[in-house]
Amino acid sequence: MAGALQMLVCSRLAFRRLTVISCRFTQTKINRIIDLEVKKKPKRIEIQFEEKREPKSQAKKKIQWSVGSIAMLIIPAFAFSLGCWQVIRLQWKLELIEHLKSRLNQPAVLLPDDLRSENLAPLEYCRVRVTGEFLHDRSFVISPRGRFDPEVKASASSGSLLSENEMSSHGGHLITPFKLANSGKVILINRGWIPSFLFDPDSRTKTNPKGVVTFEAIVRKSEQRPQFVGQNMPEQGVWYYRDLEQMAETYGTSPVWLDAAYETTVPGGPIGGQTNVNVRNEHLNYLLTWYSLTIVTLMMWWHKFRK
Repeated sequence: MAGALQMLVCSRLAFRRLTVISCRFTQTKINRIIDLEVKKKPKRIEIQFEEKREPKSQAKKKIQWSVGSIAMLIIPAFAFSLGCWQVIRLQWKLELIEHLKSRLNQPAVLLPDDLRSENLAPLEYCRVRVTGEFLHDRSFVISPRGRFDPEVKASASSGSLLSENEMSSHGGHLITPFKLANSGKVILINRGWIPSFLFDPDSRTKTNPKGVVTFEAIVRKSEQRPQFVGQNMPEQGVWYYRDLEQMAETYGTSPVWLDAAYETTVPGGPIGGQTNVNVRNEHLNYLLTWYSLTIVTLMMWWHKFRK
């Protein structure tokens, strides 16, 4: 009986050990299977998407408005307004030049008896009719001067050629005092262009009008000394530009100047019609300058305040 009980106890212990060993073996198998399954399973790939940012150079720039930026706009605005003003001035000057040119072809009027400058100023570039006598012994020449008569202008526009003596600027304008028949006053008449070989008074005696004559002429005023042109030397009889006060004092005449019309031309003598409508017109240059300054200052402002 005791032996049987002992065998029973031993068999129970053996069963328990076998169960423990079996459980451990089973757990090991399960762990291996899990490990294998995990290895077979693909790894999870995590992709992180970063927000796409444009480079600073491509980022949209904005204008930084401030009191300084607004104040700096005054410069291009002022330059633009001056450019527009020069456009108006240019149009006015072109119309004035055309108006003065049209005066040259209007019918002649009588020269006023009162020869004061305020009475003659409105008549500039107008044709007047005068009667009197030339005082050839007091003639003088302004040189060098080119030709401006219709023959030269027509030849230049058509492209034809004139002889050297006819076209050369190596000549001058012959100025002769003229005594008016109605008042006895003496004025200055630009008889026209002569070549340099006629500067000697003895060489043009045959072409000098004698006695009382009537002709048409253009009223002119004094001119300012051109740049790079020397001073007149009255004591030496050297004249470079038209200074009526200086000439009138030198030759004892009234400060009145008339350009003889082209119709007064004498064959072999002075060529009349030497009136050139010369009105200072720099408005186009001023216009381009102000508009260019507007563009430059706007570009500078744009680069400075656009960030």
